[in-house]
Amino acid sequence: MRNQVKYMPKNLRSFVWYFLKSHRWALVVFAIVTIVWSIELSLSPYLLKMVIDGVIRTAASPDQMLAVIILPAILYPCMSIVINLNFRMFDYTCLKIFPKIRADIVTSMFEYLSKHSHRYFAQHFSGNLSKKIFDLYSGIEPIIQIPNTNFIPVTIATILASVVMYSVHPIFCAVLSLWTVFFVSISYTLSKRSEALSYALSETDNQLGGNVVDSISNMISAKIFSNTRYEKTLISDAAIKLIDKDRKLQMHMLKTFFVQGLMVTTLSASMMVGLVYGRLHNWVSVGDFALVLNLSGYIIMNVWNVGKEMIRFSKEVGKCKQALNIISEPHEIQELPNAVPLILKQGNIKFEKVDFTYADNRSLFNELSVEIIAGQKVGLVGYSGGGKSTFVKLLLRLHDVNSGRILIDDQDIKTVSKDSLRNQIGFIPQDTELFHRSVFDNIRYGRLEASEKEIIAASKKAHCHEFIEQLPEGYQSLVGERGIKLSGGQKQRIAIARAILKNAPILLLDEATSALDSVTERYIQESLHAMMENKTTIVIAHRLSTLSEMDRILFFKNGKIIEDGSFETLLKIPDGHFKCLWEMQAGGFIPDMPFPERAE
Repeated sequence: MRNQVKYMPKNLRSFVWYFLKSHRWALVVFAIVTIVWSIELSLSPYLLKMVIDGVIRTAASPDQMLAVIILPAILYPCMSIVINLNFRMFDYTCLKIFPKIRADIVTSMFEYLSKHSHRYFAQHFSGNLSKKIFDLYSGIEPIIQIPNTNFIPVTIATILASVVMYSVHPIFCAVLSLWTVFFVSISYTLSKRSEALSYALSETDNQLGGNVVDSISNMISAKIFSNTRYEKTLISDAAIKLIDKDRKLQMHMLKTFFVQGLMVTTLSASMMVGLVYGRLHNWVSVGDFALVLNLSGYIIMNVWNVGKEMIRFSKEVGKCKQALNIISEPHEIQELPNAVPLILKQGNIKFEKVDFTYADNRSLFNELSVEIIAGQKVGLVGYSGGGKSTFVKLLLRLHDVNSGRILIDDQDIKTVSKDSLRNQIGFIPQDTELFHRSVFDNIRYGRLEASEKEIIAASKKAHCHEFIEQLPEGYQSLVGERGIKLSGGQKQRIAIARAILKNAPILLLDEATSALDSVTERYIQESLHAMMENKTTIVIAHRLSTLSEMDRILFFKNGKIIEDGSFETLLKIPDGHFKCLWEMQAGGFIPDMPFPERAE
């Protein structure tokens, strides 16, 4: 297996070589197989000609006949043995290399895909991306095999056949050569159209697959809003587009095969007319007749197969190009080649004149500067869109700043490896994402080397041990896709247990207890406060009551920090934004937008 993928070739030819170059010995085998098969295609009919001509020429003398035909008669069946061994060697080589190449593709493509930014995954269906990987997984073998089993050997065999036919009469050589050039040129031209149609079909197929995955993932919402029929309509519309693209491709293939069939018939008829004419005028022997007939039959059959395989090859190429085009996009957030591990000494965080603009050119932060002292507990508050979540994502380096620096203990996070940065940060999101694995595995995700005892201890601190024990298989119970078998509060407690287990020196919480009932929240707040001890903590708050324990509060509005101080200090500011928000907060939550009188 490849240890690390530093880049991903965007060109399909380079992509194939990237995974094939470590199996150069297989290319030698393919070359031997190709040459042997090419020779056999032309040599077997010639041996047959020698036998037939020898028999006719020496019919009156059995002893002389045996001497003339014994060598070609022995070589003819030997060629069958050689070609059988030849193809078994080819099959064995494929058996050795292709499973490993496919495994390398899956792991390498996943590794490369995982390095894309948060924005990339927000723009693409997850179902689409997984299908792209498996399009490449399934397409690599025919893309390598078809040239080696069809294009190259048939090309060589056709050249050899033309030379052999020249020995009978130049006209047969000329007819076969011109026909082959014409046939291959027409087939290649038609196959390029097939490649374009296949590319378009793959795009539409991915759209349909993405719609299906999206609808299934949100089936509860579809049922609640009685919109399953609407989802069916969306899928049906996408399916109709797919049918249209598929029909265009199939119709093009039908026309291609029809044209190829006419060309094959033309060659067969031409050869037969030439042979009959030559025999009537005594410049074609019976052996020549058999040679040209057999040889042209072999070539026609194999060139016809090349024509069909060219269409299949083009379909696979179109599908793989489309997949590679999406997955191999350059990484938005690049890690420096000389990136070093983050060395955390205290946990100071500093934003230094940070500018950040979204992909749609909406500017958020403009020379934002703020410092969070090690061990400080800081709450982020403000209206929706103010920049709280983006502040946290920039710290996690899920986005990159346009200018300025983010420092942790005086180390620019752009100069350290992303894994070492995120290893030092524990994050509890508001919307918890769980894997479709066991509860045990989901909690252990915080620290994969943790023991069972440590996992259970973290679960008890997060007050989820009790409900886990009541599950049908306890800690080994599967949570369902994205944790659908669990309630929102249960998922949130598992996320908290995961963060407790990780025990990172920097802690980020995005309203980590919003889905909990009041009693459970009170217990877990105690565990969270204990976990925050001696840690630099940043809390995004949607309920202002959770901020009372913070050392400091930053109020965000339109990408600016407009108030900065302790809970008590901010409440004392006359007509302060935080004070106003505290007074008008309904139900314990922050309104999405300020009331008119506070608008600026």
